[in-house]
Amino acid sequence: MANDAEKPRKRRSLGGWKFIVAIVLILGYSAAAAYGVMSDTSIRGLTVKMFNVSRYCPTQSSSLKTLNYNVRGAIWSASSIQTSLSHITFSLSVDGSLIGTATQGDTSFGPGQSVPFNLTLTNPTLNPTTLPVSSKLILSLSATVAAGLYSATEATSDGTTQAFTSTGC
Repeated sequence: MANDAEKPRKRRSLGGWKFIVAIVLILGYSAAAAYGVMSDTSIRGLTVKMFNVSRYCPTQSSSLKTLNYNVRGAIWSASSIQTSLSHITFSLSVDGSLIGTATQGDTSFGPGQSVPFNLTLTNPTLNPTTLPVSSKLILSLSATVAAGLYSATEATSDGTTQAFTSTGC
């Protein structure tokens, strides 16, 4: 006697557990890639901005005058994750001349946050009585930036033309 009944065909598929493993690997790789991109964006998006700059001469007993620049501003990043800064160094140039440098302690900020700073930079070699009323200021920032998977030394700057109330002290 002949068996006319057909056997059920096997379905070709990844199988239950193989499919789940493939999905988990794809999701894991996608999450790691997205986190890597956010880390890189946080580091490369470092920004510094001056909001208020003033210059003055402190009172001194000698006939020589020292010029001080007070710079207020903030640091932030185009960050999507927690960002940490270390080895922070600021440099201020006025009309192409380096006024001074200052350092700041390590700091960090989260998404959508910023870190304020208030610097006083002193230059004893400039003659404050011959300064122009308007000056071109460039504040440069150099720091080691760590975010997520990456860490790198980055530099950024902000420039503005500032009009002061007087030319000298």
